[in-house]
Amino acid sequence: MPQIQIQSTPARIGIQSELGQYQMRQGKVNLNIKTEPTVIDIKTERPVLIIDQTDTWNALTGGKAEAFWDRIYNSYGQYAARYVENKTQEYDRIGDITAGGNPVADLARQKMSQDMIPLNVYGHASPRNVKFDAIISKPEVNVQVGGVTTTPDYSPLDIQYQRGKFNVYMEQYASVKITPPEIDLTI
Repeated sequence: MPQIQIQSTPARIGIQSELGQYQMRQGKVNLNIKTEPTVIDIKTERPVLIIDQTDTWNALTGGKAEAFWDRIYNSYGQYAARYVENKTQEYDRIGDITAGGNPVADLARQKMSQDMIPLNVYGHASPRNVKFDAIISKPEVNVQVGGVTTTPDYSPLDIQYQRGKFNVYMEQYASVKITPPEIDLTI
């Protein structure tokens, strides 16, 4: 019995592709630097020197009148006590009958050659009579801190893209081949 022959060929699709390409360019970055110096402001006052020569002038000239008379007045008590003591000794000597001689004449002669009791009207002389006192104020310091400012200057980024290729094609078409049976028509 004759048979039909069928032959089929499947279709085949071909694909070719190439990747796209990026090209990127960017210029150098410029860096702007700005500096501000630190400012220091110092304010000071001149030192004050106080010299006290009061004791020196008291020792040399007696000083101011008030201090001069004060020293004289304050030393009167000491002189009065010494005077009373001397007079008591003189009267004891005059009153002593056993001593003999002429005590009044002897005391008078002695008084003529005797120095007066020194009166301390001047101050004490000393190398430390001059006093120094210094007034030094602290300086006022103001500091304005400087700084550094940096500013980058970027150039723009240039991006270019080249598209790739994508090719789809039929590598083989589908086909069906039918072979009819051979029939012998000769009979």
